[in-house]
Amino acid sequence: MKILITSGGTREYVDQVRVITNVSTGRLGSTIANRLSSIFNDDEVIYVHSSTATRPYVGTCKEYVVDTVSELMTTLEKLVPEVDVVIHAMAVSDFTFEKKEDIKLKSNDPEAFIEHLRKMIKVNPKVIFYIKKWNPKVFLVSFKFEVGLTNEKLIDIAYESLKNNNCDLVIANDKIEMDKAGEHIAYLIKKDKSFEKAEGRIEIADKIEKIIKNERI
Repeated sequence: MKILITSGGTREYVDQVRVITNVSTGRLGSTIANRLSSIFNDDEVIYVHSSTATRPYVGTCKEYVVDTVSELMTTLEKLVPEVDVVIHAMAVSDFTFEKKEDIKLKSNDPEAFIEHLRKMIKVNPKVIFYIKKWNPKVFLVSFKFEVGLTNEKLIDIAYESLKNNNCDLVIANDKIEMDKAGEHIAYLIKKDKSFEKAEGRIEIADKIEKIIKNERI
């Protein structure tokens, strides 16, 4: 069985020196990669990550580095048809910007900066939407990260995302709940809307591994 994990946060260039990114560290993705690499052969786990993401233990899996959504799309379109499971933990930028060579926006001209963003901004494709198109048989695990929702609302929104993107499992997190707990808190929601709660990255990785085994072995 071949498993592909995406991890970290993409980043998009505003000009030649500035980027827009997100707070994803890739720690959960690397923990999942470490766990699955300890169960399956090294060559069966693929880790697609941003350049700033936490990496798994050296030599545990094959790695691909991507930073922009365009790079991610190109890489996944090639790899996804060859795998059995995709765990899409990467935080993907919603927007990008049209590229113009040799541009560096002036730091003392906020109006020009805002106008540049307004003119150049474009919506990125939803990567999760394409995964089952590239491989209809793949077992797809997605992630839904929200802020300040009740558990009921979080699960409802995550379940809608699961249905809309034809996922098999969605991992839902709320930043406020995790900040209060001081660790990762996740709800693993299945296609029948049943769910399990997991606390801490190791327990989340363990539960994902068990679900994959039950579904695919």
